Amino acid sequence: MAAILQPDMSDDALIRAAEAWLPTLDPQARAQILDILRQVAATGADPIASLRSGLSLLFGPKAPAALPATTARPAPANAGLISLEPLAPLRRPTMWPQRPKRLPNELFSSWLWRSAVAAGMPPRRFAKDIIGDGGDDIDRDVAPATLRRLATLSGQTPSRLAGGTLTDTPIGAGDTDDGVVEDALLRDGRFLLTRKGRDRQGRPRGVLQYCPCCLHTDAIPHFRRRWRFAPAVICVAHACRLHTNCWTCGAAVAPLAQRMVDTQPCCPVCASRLCDAPVIAADRCRPRQRALDAMLVYLAVAVTAEERLYHLNALAQHFGDSTVAVDRTLKLAGLAPSAIDLWFGQPVRPEHAVRLKMLARSVSLDRLDKTVALHMRRARYISALAADDAITQRRSWRPDHAPMERNR
Repeated sequence: MAAILQPDMSDDALIRAAEAWLPTLDPQARAQILDILRQVAATGADPIASLRSGLSLLFGPKAPAALPATTARPAPANAGLISLEPLAPLRRPTMWPQRPKRLPNELFSSWLWRSAVAAGMPPRRFAKDIIGDGGDDIDRDVAPATLRRLATLSGQTPSRLAGGTLTDTPIGAGDTDDGVVEDALLRDGRFLLTRKGRDRQGRPRGVLQYCPCCLHTDAIPHFRRRWRFAPAVICVAHACRLHTNCWTCGAAVAPLAQRMVDTQPCCPVCASRLCDAPVIAADRCRPRQRALDAMLVYLAVAVTAEERLYHLNALAQHFGDSTVAVDRTLKLAGLAPSAIDLWFGQPVRPEHAVRLKMLARSVSLDRLDKTVALHMRRARYISALAADDAITQRRSWRPDHAPMERNR
């Protein structure tokens, strides 16, 4: 706020204005401030800007030391002055006392849930205080400005936090194989798990899966980002089926809706611990899940965008955005090497067809090139043997009815 100084103001009025703008107990400083105000009043310039620049020029870095510790009372208002009171300086944002780091492949809402637990606050209240009304699905609706603010408060980079989101342009998630696949499926837009019903933005409501064994054995329990996608049906580490709802009441899984502080994720409705859910064994589907994950990594990094879209179009007919865990488990069980073309379509280039069939037979990615090379050498060897056999047969061939020489 700028006050209006008249050129004919008395010294007493100027002194009262100086005390309102910058109170000080130093007589010499008071005289200098009064001299500055006289000059400003004579020119009619903005007194606030001139006063600040003059203080920096006169006192330099010692200017803050000239200020008194207490706040002076504002000067009384009269016809020629406006009462001003010095404002306290703005407080710089401070970081949280407890600052958990987002784990690799961790979902953004899972990290926010862990931050609430570390702060000793119910996740529902913590999310409301920190984010406010962030939308129906914070993993898809978080704004870039919110990510930057949370990164400052937690001592992390915005890209690290953005790696756990499900926005259209995720940043920092593609540093692992799972992240590369998730980004590719997210850009496609057809493989996020959804349920019936629409949110406020008209989108199908999202679904978060979980593995009770992972939550129970994790040193730091957290939700994986890949658990939001339809191709993730089986936990490969524990050979069990992923759950899509609370195992007690059937409510949707929502970590940030939890109303109690617990180091284990709980159902927001019945407060049951998700790690206590029954384990549904799926040993026969584990090789299929491992093969599907390897094939998706291959499609995400080794083929062109046009070929990837062609293969994902075929895969979407089987998975799409299906939410029923049993149906997806049965579909996954049908992913046999002999039916690979029905799942991914016939590859355009023969070299991709060979590699996809190898991956469908549970060949790992790190051994794929060696296995393909061995397969090609074996094929060439068999072809060479077949050619040698053909030549040998031609050389040893004798007609059954060879013409006989007639006796003359």
